[in-house]
Amino acid sequence: MKKTILSTADVARLFNVTETTVKRWADGGTLKCQKTPGGHRKYEVKNVVEFAEKNNFDPVGTLAMPGDDAYGPALQVAVLERAFPALVRIYVEKALTSGRADLYNLFSFLYEHKIHLWELCDLIIRPGMIEIGERWVRGELGVNHEHRASYETLDALSKLHSNILRKPSNGRTALFSCLGEETHEIGLRCAFYLFESEGWITHYLGARMPLTAMVSAVREVRPHVVCISATGNDNSDTLRALLKETNAVVCEVGGKLLVGGRGASPEFVQMNLCSALFSSAEDVHHFLTRGEKW
Repeated sequence: MKKTILSTADVARLFNVTETTVKRWADGGTLKCQKTPGGHRKYEVKNVVEFAEKNNFDPVGTLAMPGDDAYGPALQVAVLERAFPALVRIYVEKALTSGRADLYNLFSFLYEHKIHLWELCDLIIRPGMIEIGERWVRGELGVNHEHRASYETLDALSKLHSNILRKPSNGRTALFSCLGEETHEIGLRCAFYLFESEGWITHYLGARMPLTAMVSAVREVRPHVVCISATGNDNSDTLRALLKETNAVVCEVGGKLLVGGRGASPEFVQMNLCSALFSSAEDVHHFLTRGEKW
């Protein structure tokens, strides 16, 4: 299992500094740590990431991959060079052939090395799943492979959840769901984690949410924002009808409806079916960090 507690030697290797420097950071209070009964300093991954973000430090070294990982050396080089096509290839192979813990190890390793959440979503998972889908269309993979890769990815993201650095609560609330027969959750889950990392109070309803249940949830939670996935909905008329009723109740409670995915169209905003569209996790990141007033 991937460790979420790093030693002084691990942190020193990550930033290519001496262990004495790391201890000085810890003793000075700039890098949070805990001490074992034996006096050894231990560092939570989320605190190391926070330290790197606050001090604008980029990893110039890499941690060792857990166990006997055949991709270890190639992965370390790709991380240092930020070679995203290489990282996509590694992700695809792991999603198709490895166990859940192995894929989580990859995501955790990338997060430890300052691959941001939106980069993990947009530049690794998204192109990787597109490649898997194209290989299925060409008959190189079965639908079972595509489904397995999707669920393994969702499981690994869920396990990564505990490592994600979260800002203090901003008091704002967001609700996330897939309406109707929509089953594609990966993009929605990424948006959910991005909102949570920025201090939002989040409620996740998941796939195939009936309209009546969605309306009840909105009235109960009264969120500032509702995020809907429209990734795989092929019936545009049905989607428009669902969005029209959802947007009405979201506006009723003073919120905004945001829609993302391949099925989202600019006409949805023009027709007052939603307030804004997200075409990527980077869009979500920009929305959350540009100082929007609520």
